[in-house]
Order: sequence, then C-alpha cells, then structure tokens
Amino acid sequence: MKIMRLRHAKLIVVLIVIANLILFYYSWKSTLWKNIAASLTLPSMETYDLLKKPSQAHVEKSPKEKARNAFKHIRKSITIVFRTFYTFENDIKDSIDSILDVIPNMPIVVYLEGIPYPPLVYQRNNSAGGQETSVRFVNLGFDLVKPVHELNPLSAVHTKYALFMPDSVRLSSKNLLQKILREINTNSWENKDAKAVLKSKSMIAPEEVVRRVIIVPFAGNLKSFVGCIQITLDLPNWTIQYTAVNSTSDKCDLFLQKHALLVDVGVLKEMPEPLAAPFPEMFYIQAKLSNITKFVFPTSFQDGRRLFAAYHTKQRRTDIRRRQFREMYKKLQIKRIVRRSHKVSIKSDSKDSSSYNVQHNLVLDTQFSSSNFSLPQVTDIDLIGCERTTKSCVGTVYNQRPFYVYLGKHTPPCCLDKLKSTFNHVLEEFENVGIRYWLDNQALRTAIDTNRLSPDAYDIDISFNVNDLERSNSLKKSQNKPYVDNEGFYWIKATDGHYFKVQFSKINQIGVNLLPFEISGNVVKPNGFFGWKAKPFSADFLHPMSTVLFLGKNIMCPNNVRDYLEFKSIP
Repeated sequence: MKIMRLRHAKLIVVLIVIANLILFYYSWKSTLWKNIAASLTLPSMETYDLLKKPSQAHVEKSPKEKARNAFKHIRKSITIVFRTFYTFENDIKDSIDSILDVIPNMPIVVYLEGIPYPPLVYQRNNSAGGQETSVRFVNLGFDLVKPVHELNPLSAVHTKYALFMPDSVRLSSKNLLQKILREINTNSWENKDAKAVLKSKSMIAPEEVVRRVIIVPFAGNLKSFVGCIQITLDLPNWTIQYTAVNSTSDKCDLFLQKHALLVDVGVLKEMPEPLAAPFPEMFYIQAKLSNITKFVFPTSFQDGRRLFAAYHTKQRRTDIRRRQFREMYKKLQIKRIVRRSHKVSIKSDSKDSSSYNVQHNLVLDTQFSSSNFSLPQVTDIDLIGCERTTKSCVGTVYNQRPFYVYLGKHTPPCCLDKLKSTFNHVLEEFENVGIRYWLDNQALRTAIDTNRLSPDAYDIDISFNVNDLERSNSLKKSQNKPYVDNEGFYWIKATDGHYFKVQFSKINQIGVNLLPFEISGNVVKPNGFFGWKAKPFSADFLHPMSTVLFLGKNIMCPNNVRDYLEFKSIP
C-alpha cells in the first residue's frame, strides 16, 4: 500500500514538471515571435518617420563633399572656350592654369585659327597620367583627314552651355560660375500691370534651348567709355548702324569692352557661323538676327597679365582685326557703316570733311563712345567699296535690272554716293561753261516725285544741246579719245552710240550719261545716238525751261514735265 502511494506521488510530480515545461515552451515561443515581429516592423516605422520628417533625415554633408558636388555640377554644365587670342602674344597657358587650379578637370576648348607656329602646347595635360585630357585644342581650318562630324567645331563641346572667355583671365573661385549658371538656368519674365511690374521666375527644363546670353564684364574695363551698343541692320540698303546705349539698357546688342559670354550650345547650333571672326562681333550680329536677348551680369571677372603693351604687337593686332572686319562686312554684304556715339566733335575746314568722305577705322574698339551721354551725339558714316581704284559694285546690267534686284536689295550706298559726286561734277562743268542741259528720263521722274535720287538708280541721264558741245573742254577732248580731268573723272564717248559718259574713274564705271540733242525747227531730235532714250519730242517742252529740286539743288528740266514724261513713256 505504501509502495503504491509513493508511485502515485512520483507520477503526480512528473506530470506537474511536464506541464510546467509545456507552459514554459509555449510562453517562450510566444515571446520569441513577438520579438521577431517587432524587429521586422521597426524599419518601416523608422522609414515612415523619416518620410514624415525629411529635414531630420538629411545627413549634413561636409564642406569638401559640397565643393566636390559643386565642381561636378559646373563641369557637367559648362565648357570654357577660348576663341579670340593671338599666337604672337597671349596669356592662354596661365589663364588655363588659373581655371584648373580652382576647378580641376574643367572641360576647356581652345579654338585655333590654322596651325600656330611655334606650336601652342599645354604641358599640364600630360601631367595627369592615365586621366582623360580636359583641355582640347581644335583647329578651325579645313582638314582633309577629319571626318564630317569633326569638321563641325561645336562637336568638341559636350555640355549644355559654353562660356567664351577672352585671353588673359584669372579665376579666383567657383562662386561667379555658380551665379551665372544659376542666372541662365532661371527663366524670368515680367507681368506688366497698370500700376506695378511683377517679376516671376521659374527653372528652365534641361532640354529647353535658352535663347539668352549672359555677358560678364571684367574688372579692368574703363568706366569712362560706354560698354553697350545697339545694332540696327538694314540689309536691303546694305547698312549696319551702331548706337551707343547705357549698359543697363535692354537694347545691349553688342558689348564692346572685355567680357565673357555664357551661351546655350543649342543657340550656337542654330547660327550659320557662330565662331566666325571677328569674334564676338560676328556672333553678336547673328544673335541680333536670331532675336537672342542679352543680359549684362553685375559681377566681374578678374583680368590676367596685360597684353600688347609694345607698339608693334598692338599694331599687328590692329591690322589683323581690320582685315577681319573687312571680310565680315563683305560676307554680310554691308556697304555702309553708321556710328552714333557721344564725344567731342572735331571740326575740319577741309573740302572733303563730310562724313561720307572721311574714312574712319572700321574696327569697333573700346573707345567707341564716351559714357558721358550729356556730350553731343556724333554720327560717322563709312562707305565700303566703289573707290576710284576698284570696280563699281553695280557690275554689268542686263535688261535694266542689276544683280542685286534679284537679291531684294537696292543700289549699294557707296555707288549712290559716287553717282551723286559724278553728277555734281558734271553739273558744275556745264553751268560754268554755259551748256544748255536738262535732267532726263528716270532721274527726272524721281526728281519730280521725291526730289531725291532713286534708291535703285545706277546712272543719271542728262540731255544737252549738241550745239553747245564746243564750250566744254572736257567734252571736246573726249570726242577723239577718253579724257581724265583734273579731279580724276573719266570722260568717254560711248561705243554703242554717239553719246557721252562721265565715269567716276576709268576702273569704276558708275557715272552720268550725256545725251546730245539737236533742235531742228520745232522738233528736238537725238544727235547720233539710238535706243529707247533717243525719242524725238516737241521743242515747246524746252521753251521756256523749268527747274526741279534734285539733290538739294535747282536743276534745269523741260516745262510741263509730267506731260513730257508721259510722252516719253517714262514709268
């Protein structure tokens, strides 16, 4: 009996222990799964908190990391371009060093006019062994070895923007590059109201072409001279006009003094010759035609070493610039250059002191105009071409339609100027010796309608009484052979008819036709010449003679002039 009780007691103890073990197992298992679930849900909660408070999640970057990111952004956005410098004296190497000292591996492109000699080599490119060269030298000349895509000079620029730097620059920090990059990336416009002007800004999309140019002046620019010029192009009349304006004006089409240019490469690709010399003047003219706006940045770059201190290097640079400007105006088909600037006018007592006769320097220099706009505005006019030693710009005329008519242009102003000079010379000769003359044909029509010479005129017809021919020594000498008078005008008897012609010179054939008529009874008949101008008419038109205002003078003409022109079928 006693043994049975001990067995039951042991059995109960074992069952209690087993029950405790089972309870402990399930309690441990339950606690374990709770810990696992908590560990799995904690990151998501932290993520929720981080999303809820992003400013607290941002890890503060070190100054070195910030600078590294800024340099990376500048290098990906801007390529620095050196376009204008001279091989005989420059500061290119030190300028590049200055840039690379501030922004390592900055993409730089140096455009060369042909192959320079002695060769221009930048040694720093070879010092970074195994690294990609960040400075490239590109020859703008034609090369048979280059493939088609490399003949485009813009293929060397792989960023959105190009920063054109002048020679001799010193970059002290990245701050100015960041500022101009922020400025060109910001799209600002004005909302004009009746009482206020509200300015709004928005960021420009990366794929959008920025049709705006940022002009960054240099600290060494002269404050006493103007920086900005407004350009007015009149291509049908072969004319370009430069007018001095304030730098704060929104009409700054061209900046004269030393400066850098930040341009969208997409704008350069739209231009026919964005890198043509003289740069940047040719670029500004193309930008004007493309309606590209300009903005003068208030902060300045620092100058480098002073260049062209010696007279012979300065003169050599001036000669190159003068040749480049002449080629530019020839390419643009510009024959008249008008400058409106503010300066003290210099009076001259010479006979040829008119603005049309005085030849100025065709190069736009930094001393174009004084910045003092209280000074009087002076207008200078330069004419290119149609000189005594050059052929006329008109050329050979077929069917009374010169070649420029098909280009939508009028007679070049240089030719009109020489035509007026020849007309005045002939008029002075006829009036001095007493030859009876009258203005005739198309010149007479424009004189009646406008009192001026037609913008499409390439000659002037003057008819005269053949009985008065012996009064003029020049006419008498030109009957047998061509005659050059004391002022260089060329008198000749035309081979296609017995009429005379006075040319501006032997080479330059722009001039005045002298048509001889004889009075026979009541009829005025051509004397020996023929063609549509040789039409007889009644002598009543010449008795009495009348006058018409033409080129500022009273010129003899037939009476009842409109009936006369209608009779001769002059349109």
